Amino acid sequence: MHELSLAQSVVEIVEAAARREGAARVASVRLELGELSHVEPESLAFAFEVAAREGCARGARLEVHRVPGHAMRVRDMEIL
Repeated sequence: MHELSLAQSVVEIVEAAARREGAARVASVRLELGELSHVEPESLAFAFEVAAREGCARGARLEVHRVPGHAMRVRDMEIL
């Protein structure tokens, strides 16, 4: 399941950004996911929950928005 490796990368990116900002916790992550990316949003959401079990992203809400194309990117995040 490549969604797990993608989710782990998203968690790493988000947690690094949160550390740079001095945040203790990530509350939510908004992700843009290309319709042609061959990534299942539900599988990605489950994998994100697993990948974020530890660290400041634990319990963060993942919002996946489908967009045209192949790309996947973190659009923004809410940190506390």
